[in-house]
Amino acid sequence: MKIIHTSDWHLGHTLYEHDRTAEHAAFLTKLRDIVEEEKPDALLVSGDIYDRTNPSTSVQKMYYKALLDMHEACPEMVIVVTAGNHDSKAMLELGRELWLMAGVRVVGQVERKDGMVDLDRHIIGIEGADGMMKGYVVAVPHIFDQNYPLMDEDTPREERRCVFFHALQDRVKAVNTAGLPVVMMAHMTVADCNCEGHDADVIGGINEVPHSELGSGYDYIALGHIHYPQTLKGDAGVARYSGSPVPVNFDETYPHSVSVVTVEKGQEPEIREVRIKNVRPMLTVPAVPSGFEDAIDGLSAIGDDEECYVRLNILLDEPMPADYMERIAKALEGKRAAYCYCKITRPETEVVADGTAVTYDEFRELSPIDVAQRFYKARFGADMPQRMSDMIGEAVKRYDSECK
Repeated sequence: MKIIHTSDWHLGHTLYEHDRTAEHAAFLTKLRDIVEEEKPDALLVSGDIYDRTNPSTSVQKMYYKALLDMHEACPEMVIVVTAGNHDSKAMLELGRELWLMAGVRVVGQVERKDGMVDLDRHIIGIEGADGMMKGYVVAVPHIFDQNYPLMDEDTPREERRCVFFHALQDRVKAVNTAGLPVVMMAHMTVADCNCEGHDADVIGGINEVPHSELGSGYDYIALGHIHYPQTLKGDAGVARYSGSPVPVNFDETYPHSVSVVTVEKGQEPEIREVRIKNVRPMLTVPAVPSGFEDAIDGLSAIGDDEECYVRLNILLDEPMPADYMERIAKALEGKRAAYCYCKITRPETEVVADGTAVTYDEFRELSPIDVAQRFYKARFGADMPQRMSDMIGEAVKRYDSECK
């Protein structure tokens, strides 16, 4: 069984208020071309289709058109889409029955049927172009730990996840009487994976799951959620994060791709990466933290027609100039580079042992300018410039006069 594994599209994502529609549209066009060339049996999208639970109408249209284009590129291919933690599970399943006409199977949530968890809605048979069954996909959407379904009354809450996954494994084993390849889709953080480049709030809210807890009856586990592409091997078999095809932030400096995977029963899957080139890359200028003047000089190396996002990499050994935003705008004037923000690195300073640490009672006796001067010296290891002290003193005077 041949599959294309992708995830974490994050359609509708904005980068510091910059719209990214062109980048996502370029990726979806590239993915369509890959589908047309590879002619897989299945395209698996393992969650986080959207960046937020309420995507705009235009973003939803882009997603709908992309799936239809891919179906047209390979009508025999089954497309399986599962919800991630960024997706609205109910919204993703809207039109679920209509999507079947385009060979798309959407699994956004766990449901019950006749009072029992409907395991069969997660088990999807994959037929080849000749109509012969090629294998099975077990499609699991993102589920928060507290929301795993109760399979029986005797299962403690902390064991529900493990019991649910093993019930799926047992059910697909019963269905797969011909011993065909079986692939699981899941959107979660697997223990010991590489989370390089992730924002803390992206990972937050999803606890690490031991690889072994997913079960051992799968020939490949198609994971989503972690953006760094990687393959995890263990006693439970081979699991892989395909990674985000379009970087979500400046720290995702690694290559981005989708995975083309050939799965055979009882054998290690053959995995091949197909790189995705972002049409608007993210540049950190300079490459290493430097003073503000050096960073500004580095912007001149960006070509006038070079479409990119920029963050300045600042070593803050002295306060930023008061007009730093104007100077950045002037340096980028006439260029197609979009400024995002300054990444600030503060130099290691020696501990200032001259009375900057005070007791509560001593602090109450300090004036605002005393506090500011002590903070500056603790931060930069030098006395605050007189001009800055005068400015703070004038601001305090104005505040006091307005409060009287």
